[in-house]
Amino acid sequence: MGRRLALIALLLAALPCTSGAARAGAQATTVQVLPGVQATTAQAEAGTPSGADAEMWLSFQWNRQGPADTVLVLRRAGRLMVRAEDLQRWRLRLPDVAPLAHGGDDWFPLDALAGLRFTLDEARQALDVATPAALFQSTALSGEDSARSGATPSAPGAFFNYDVTLARSAGQNVASGLFELAGFNRFGSATSTLLAPDLGQGAHLIRLDSSVAQDRPTQRASLRIGDTIGAGAAWSHPVRYAGLQWASNFATDPGLISYPQPGMHGEAVVPSTLDVYVNDALRLHRDVPAGPFSITDIPVVTGQGELRMVLRDLLGREQVISAPYYASARFLRPGLHEFSYEAGALRRNYGVASNDYGRFAASATERVGISEQLTGELHAEVLRAQQTLGLAGSLLAPAVGVFTAALAASRGNAGSGALGAAGFERLSRAISVGANLTATSARFRQLGFDNGRLPPITAAQAFASLPTSRFGSFALSYLQQRYREREPVRLLSASYTRTLGSVGFLSASLLRSLGPHPSTAIGINFTRALSQDSSVSANANSYAGARQATVQLQRNLPAGSGFGYRLMAEAGAAGRREAALSAQSDVGGYTLEAARLADQTSVRVGATGGVALLAGAPFLGRRMDQSFGVARITDYPNVRVYADNQVVAHTDAKGLAFLPHLRAYQKNAIRIEQADLPMDAQIETMQIDAVPYLRSGLVLDFPVTRSRGALITILLEDGQPIPAGATVQVEGDAEQFPVGLRGEAYLLRLSANNRLLVTWRGQRCSLAAPLAPTSEALPHLGSFTCKGVQP
Repeated sequence: MGRRLALIALLLAALPCTSGAARAGAQATTVQVLPGVQATTAQAEAGTPSGADAEMWLSFQWNRQGPADTVLVLRRAGRLMVRAEDLQRWRLRLPDVAPLAHGGDDWFPLDALAGLRFTLDEARQALDVATPAALFQSTALSGEDSARSGATPSAPGAFFNYDVTLARSAGQNVASGLFELAGFNRFGSATSTLLAPDLGQGAHLIRLDSSVAQDRPTQRASLRIGDTIGAGAAWSHPVRYAGLQWASNFATDPGLISYPQPGMHGEAVVPSTLDVYVNDALRLHRDVPAGPFSITDIPVVTGQGELRMVLRDLLGREQVISAPYYASARFLRPGLHEFSYEAGALRRNYGVASNDYGRFAASATERVGISEQLTGELHAEVLRAQQTLGLAGSLLAPAVGVFTAALAASRGNAGSGALGAAGFERLSRAISVGANLTATSARFRQLGFDNGRLPPITAAQAFASLPTSRFGSFALSYLQQRYREREPVRLLSASYTRTLGSVGFLSASLLRSLGPHPSTAIGINFTRALSQDSSVSANANSYAGARQATVQLQRNLPAGSGFGYRLMAEAGAAGRREAALSAQSDVGGYTLEAARLADQTSVRVGATGGVALLAGAPFLGRRMDQSFGVARITDYPNVRVYADNQVVAHTDAKGLAFLPHLRAYQKNAIRIEQADLPMDAQIETMQIDAVPYLRSGLVLDFPVTRSRGALITILLEDGQPIPAGATVQVEGDAEQFPVGLRGEAYLLRLSANNRLLVTWRGQRCSLAAPLAPTSEALPHLGSFTCKGVQP
């Protein structure tokens, strides 16, 4: 009976809402309405008076895909109409007609959607719609991971790197070292590097670079005060400054690909899956809804290649679209801006003198992506008696290659001069070619040429490479530079490489100097891998009539702790022999090398590593070239700590674990092992995503506290356990703990002296329960009698 009533109620709810529609004949009518044709026949058969409005709840399904939906439909003058909000929910484009206002909603006729077909079955109260893909709103997809992780401010800390060697040769000992000292906090970092060419008698230190830097990831830029290197332009020469630099730093956003990437578009009639292949390698997999779609920023390798898009629907039917592309790192995305401004004293005799500075100079570089095919650049250099300004640009012709050009002018004490440059490059899997030429006038001046040196009159370069699948890869290049104050340089080089399957790898090279004193150098090398980390190689060289042949056996250092070695023997009169043993651990790397040439033997030992100071404690490690951190779980030793699901450290007696090699400006998933914590440990989270600044440290405080839990047994005055269901509350704590069988309750967050409130059916009693120090994981406080509570 209940099922009949439910069925009758459902049928009544599905009938038209107006009384006229309710009295309409229930004869089954199937109507198909084509675009532009009104359903007057259907309206007459249904008995709806002309001009009357009829609302119906219909079971709706489009393209016979997915579960049926329920939709409210309005029939007016023989036309079926649906609400605008339903069209938008189905991702259909609104028709370009005036909507009908009815019941506070906007309604549109279905037959106003060009190409749409629908079938109305009034007996089933069903509406089936066939929708072409073009009627759906377009879906925009991106092949780039646009999520950016905000970097966590660095904790106060410091690190010290060292690289020291001791060499003995010809009866003399020479000790040298390279040192780096850095400090950091939430405002930035300060670093200084020192070179000690001889740590023996009369040792002296040469300061290399000292600077204070602040990275700003939200602006993709960095501010640096102190020693730095200017960015330079396509036609200029970077120089060392001691001053101020404000410049773009795309490294603070590792997910950014600065050059334009290709895209594709298509249409899906029904929901489908999309696979995108770049040069036959799968790069993307996405789900796409029905309708037109476009996918942008497909990650590709630079040069010419091919994109292939495979669209599969639920029935396994495929659409394949292929298109060529050309990508180059010379370009910036449209609207992307790259800049560098620096000013200070020019550094001289770098690596020889600590504080040798020259003239004051300032420079500025601006690059902007004008379009996907055009990137422009402006560069200026200003000195007291010399100014230089230049323009450069890169133009992409997708079917041809990349064209570059630059024009610059200078003026100063030497007069006015000019520079012109042009180049072309085409990289592809079949053949790659390129050439460029730079020419300067006699009075052109620019930074980077001091002490009487002048820019070359002309500098030309050309190259070509031909990779083949069967015969190996061939490459040819030519370099020519003509100078005003010295002889020209002309070099011709050729190379050949080929993989010999499992046998090994073969390479050969030829270098020919075409200057006033021509010479030729020829080399051939064969390498065979013995295992994943060891190999044997043999090479032969000939230069200026001298011939040399060597055989070498080596094992590379592993990524973690381990050792490696190298053995080398040379055939010939000198008969050079070399042997080297290297090892590394979590706290540094070490080398021992010996060589014998003629009757002389030399030995060298070296050590490299670093010391970090973070969270108030020192930590030994390898050279601090990356970011790092400390996981802190106070008072919990021997807890395993994972980085990207790999065990990297254990907490020490203070609950500290050093985490080397964190990726700067990226999420590093740091997790602790719950099984290593005692039962009374309360854990709010077991994983923290660390996003450190470059070469700085983070302290990751895991919210783990000791709850100091214990069992307690509560008895009534007659000696029986208090009934299950009673609750116990520790004074000062809002949480209520239930009493189980035998009157036992497990309490948390206890102190040395506790006042307990026991509640049972509106009755209560108070107990004093001290907690004595204990090493038990689950201590039992004993039995306590609750007076005044009746069972």
